[in-house]
Parts: sequence; C-alpha cells; structure tokens
Amino acid sequence: MNWIRGSERGVALLAALGAIVLIGVIIAGGLFSVTQDSRISDNALRQSRATSTAELGLNRIVAEWDLAFNQRVTGQTMRLSYTASGGGVANVVVTRLNGPFFWLVSEGLSGATRSTFLARRRYGLLLRLDTPQMNFLGAITTQGTTTISGNVTVNGNDAARASWMSCSPGANVAGAVIPPTATAAVNGSSATLNGNPSVLTTPAAADTNTYFNYGNTNYGSLAATAKPVFAGGTLNGIAPVAMGASCVKIPTNWGEPNHVVPASPCETYFPIIHVRGDLKVSNGRGQGILLVDGDLDLASDFTFTGAVIVRGALKMSGSSKIVGAIMAATASVDDNVALGGNTSVLYSSCALLAALSANAYPKAARQRGWVDVF
Repeated sequence: MNWIRGSERGVALLAALGAIVLIGVIIAGGLFSVTQDSRISDNALRQSRATSTAELGLNRIVAEWDLAFNQRVTGQTMRLSYTASGGGVANVVVTRLNGPFFWLVSEGLSGATRSTFLARRRYGLLLRLDTPQMNFLGAITTQGTTTISGNVTVNGNDAARASWMSCSPGANVAGAVIPPTATAAVNGSSATLNGNPSVLTTPAAADTNTYFNYGNTNYGSLAATAKPVFAGGTLNGIAPVAMGASCVKIPTNWGEPNHVVPASPCETYFPIIHVRGDLKVSNGRGQGILLVDGDLDLASDFTFTGAVIVRGALKMSGSSKIVGAIMAATASVDDNVALGGNTSVLYSSCALLAALSANAYPKAARQRGWVDVF
C-alpha cells in the first residue's frame, strides 16, 4: 500500500504557540502564588503589628497613669491615643467602674499609612487600684477604753457627705470596735452610738496588724511617702488654698472636702499627712489619710474626711468631726479614746475609698483580668 505524505507546514508554529501558552500559564501561576504569599505575609505582619500596638496601649496607660484619673466618677470615660514606632496607632478608652476598678479597651490599628487595608485588634483589661487594704471594722476601732459623753454621735451606718453627689452608700459597720479586754461607755442621754452592731467586741481590735499592716503596704511605707510631714504640736485653721484653677499644696492645705459647683481645684487633693509626735488641731477642714505617731486631739470646729490612724490616744472636743473612719491603737497602757462636746464620728466608705485610692496606682485584676475583644 502506498502512503501519501501530507503537508506539515505550520506544525512547528502551533507547537511554539502551545509552548508559549504553557510557559505563560506556569509564569502566571508562579506570580499568583508569589503575590498570594506576599499578601498573606503582609496581612500577618500588619495583624501582628496591630496586636503589638493594642498591647502597647494597655501598657502605656498603666505606666503613665495620672493620679487625677482616680477622681473620676463611676461611668465616666476618657480617650487616649498612642503611636507605635512602626506606625501603628493605639486608641484606648478608659471607663471608671464601681469601687476601685477601671475597664480599659485598647484598639490597635496598623496598615493605614501603607494601603487601604487596615488591621485591627482589640484587647480589654480590668484594672484595680492598688489601695492600702486598711481593715476598718467600724466607725472607730481602738484597743483601749472608749468613753462617749456629751452631745456626741458615733455612727457606723454608711453614709456619704451631703455634698458628695457621686457616692453610693455601702454596707453598714459597727459604731465602735473594741477588744474583749476593753469597754465602751456611753454617758448621758444626748450621746448616741449606732451601727451594725453599735458595739463590736472582737480580738481583731487587739491585733496590731489591724492598725499597721494594709495588704501590700503598711503604716511605715505610707508615712515614708507622706507630704506634708509635721514634727507635732498645735495646728490652727487648716484650710484649702487655691489660686485660679490650681490647688496650692502648702503644708496647711489638706484638700477641700466640701464639694461645690463649680468645683474647687482642691477637691481632688487627698494628701497623706504624717505627724511624728502628738498633734492638736483646732478649726479648719481637710481630707486624705492622717497618720499620727503620738496622740491626736481634735478641738473646736475641725472636720476631717478620710482615714485617720493614731498610734496613741484620741481625744475629740468642741464640734470636731471625722467622716470616714478612725483607728486608735492606744499603744500605751494609759492611752484611751475620749469623745466629748458636740463631736461626731461618721462612717463613710465613699470617703475612705476616695482617700485611699487618691494616691494609688492601678494593677491588672487577678483571675481573667485580660480579655480579647472582638
């Protein structure tokens, strides 16, 4: 049989075109794969930067905490912004919660300056002010004998100062707290001792840890950070001093416990006052934490709002007043507590929280303080 050979012209061209197409497909597939890998890497980088930026926001707000934040009322928020070295931006929202707690939400953003793609990451953190854990068992806690006479009021039922509108009452405590070896005497029909109960007898009142150890800190540590510091003696006319919108923090300015509208610049000033000896104070007003190494004598018309710790004896006369709580260790055998005249000791958890948290810095709350917010 004879075969007839056909024409083969154009076959090479078809083969070349096929090869070109195949090579183009391979190159396009390679480019697509490289592009996808680049995008994935870029996205992962931006997401990592957003994560780091969000963490930066949480860390910066804690490291650069302003003590003025402590005076914000429940529900009040503030917004801060931080820029990371890689170009990311952290927007932090801080919300004041009840008690010594703050809720932080930090949103980290990365990639806005490079393209329209933006990576975002949000973290939440619960902060608690690291306040001194003072064990106030009642309006007045003492190791010694307590004598109440005259027109005196000692009340452990929790109440805020009338002008402190942002405060909510907490649990009621005892009016007077004494150890089993001491007594609390109320003389006269005009003297009142109220609370839940009115008098609590407990060994804790004889424990020095109640008076001088406060969780992570103690009396000595607080005294070391105190300002102002007095050697002792007599003070008359303690009063807030303001100049325009600034509170002038001189030694005889112990803040402004009387809240008014518009607010005084000294309303948020809660100093730690340390007295290295005996102290007598007549007239005036103040707030904060008062530490007295010796005896304390409050006379005339002096009002103090906050926490009072006395190593020695306590005497109150005239129309002096304490709003918050007081602990008198009565370290010497002859140290006692004597309240007379028209004096009053009124328990206020709000006043204590304000005084103890004013100089405290925050730390992350235990047990699930950090959370990923989606």
